[in-house]
Amino acid sequence: MSDRSPRLLDLLRAQRRFRRRDFLRVAGLASASLAAGIACREEAPVAGTPAAPQSSPATSPTATATTAPQATPTVAPEELAIPGYDDPNRWRGRTIVVTSWGGALQDALRAAMYEPFIRLTGCQIVEDASDEAKLRAMVEAGNVEWDVVDVGTEAVIPMGRLNLLEPIDYSKVDTKDIFPELILEHGVGYYYYSTCLAYRTDKFGDNPPAGWADFWDVESFPGARAFQKYAQWGPIEAALLADGVPMDQLYPLDIDRAFRSLDRIKPHITVWWEAGAQPAQLLSDGEVDLTDAWIARVQVVIEQGAPLGYTWNEGRLSSDSLVIPRGSKNVDVAHDFINFALRPEIQSRFAMMYPDGPANSRAFDSLPPERLPLLPSSPQNKELQVYPDYEWWADHLEEVVERFNAWVVG
Repeated sequence: MSDRSPRLLDLLRAQRRFRRRDFLRVAGLASASLAAGIACREEAPVAGTPAAPQSSPATSPTATATTAPQATPTVAPEELAIPGYDDPNRWRGRTIVVTSWGGALQDALRAAMYEPFIRLTGCQIVEDASDEAKLRAMVEAGNVEWDVVDVGTEAVIPMGRLNLLEPIDYSKVDTKDIFPELILEHGVGYYYYSTCLAYRTDKFGDNPPAGWADFWDVESFPGARAFQKYAQWGPIEAALLADGVPMDQLYPLDIDRAFRSLDRIKPHITVWWEAGAQPAQLLSDGEVDLTDAWIARVQVVIEQGAPLGYTWNEGRLSSDSLVIPRGSKNVDVAHDFINFALRPEIQSRFAMMYPDGPANSRAFDSLPPERLPLLPSSPQNKELQVYPDYEWWADHLEEVVERFNAWVVG
C-alpha cells in the first residue's frame, strides 16, 4: 500500500485543512491574533467554553439550547502539579517546536499543555501551524524543524507508511489510561471531536430524530436536509447505520450497501456542505432542518440562543494525534512532551477550556458532572458513537473518496 500513501496523504490534507481552518476561523472561535487579518463573524470568547445545557441530563444522548456560555474556572498554572514533573530544570536549555491548527484550539492547548510544560520542565516551546505537506517536505529534505506535530489521526498510518514519522517509544509514553484505539505505532491520539446528527428543535418538538434511520425517514421526519461532502468523515458509516447495520459490525465497511442506502437519501439533500461552519449556519438560518454537523460548532450557536439540538447517538468520533517527524533533533523531549500532554490532569484542564474530549479515561474523574454532556469522549457519549477503523480507511480511502465524489455530482 506504500505506493498509494502519497496520494492518500494529499487527499486528506486538501480536505481536512480546509474544513479545520474554516471551523477555527469562520465558526467564530478564532483568536484575536489570527482574526486580525481575517473577516470573521460571531466572535466567541476563548475562555467562554459553553456550560452544559441544564435541560440535558448527563445520561441523555440529546442536547438542546438553554443558557448562554459561561467561562469555566480552571487551575492556575502556578498551582498545577503533575506527578513525575517536579524538576523545573528537567529540560532547561532545550527548545522544541510544536504545531497545531491555530485559533481557539491553539489558545487552549497553549494554556492547558504548552505553558505548564514550560514551567514544570524548563523546556521552551516554539509554536507553528500544522501542515502535513510541509512535514513531508522537511523529512524528505533532511531538514526537520518540527518536533511534535498535531495531525488528524486519519493521516498517521499513511504518514507512517511513507516513513515520515518516528515510531512512538511507548516505554517513554504512559498509555495505561489512554483509550486503546488512540495508540498507534507512529502517533497517539490526544483529543476527540464528533460529527453527529443535528436538527432544529422548533421543527420537531417533542419527537426529534434520534439516529440515522430517522434522518433517512423523510416521511416521519420531513424537512430540508444537508449532508457533508467528505466520504471519510462519516457519510459512509451513517448510510450503513441507517440501513440497519449495528455499530459494532460496521467494519469492514460494505461500500456497495452504503451506496445503495445513500441513493435513497440523495434526492432529499438540498445542500452538500464543505466547510465546518456551514451546518450550524444552515440550521440557524432555517435553510435546512436536519444535517450532520461538528457538534462543538453546533453547541456554540445553541449557547447563542439558536433553536437547535443534536444527538450523540450513532455519532462519528474522530481524533487528532501527536506525532514526531522522522529526523527530529529533539526526539527525547518530544516523547516527554507527548507523555505530559496525555496526563489526566492536563487532559481534564484542556477539556475545561475547549469542548473536545479527553484521550485519558482518568481525566473524567476530576471534571464536574455538568461538563460531561458536552465532551465527545465522556462515558455516556462515547458509548453511543462509532470510532473509525483508520487502518481500513488507509487501505481504501482513495477508491471510496473517488466513488463518493463522482456519486455526489452524478
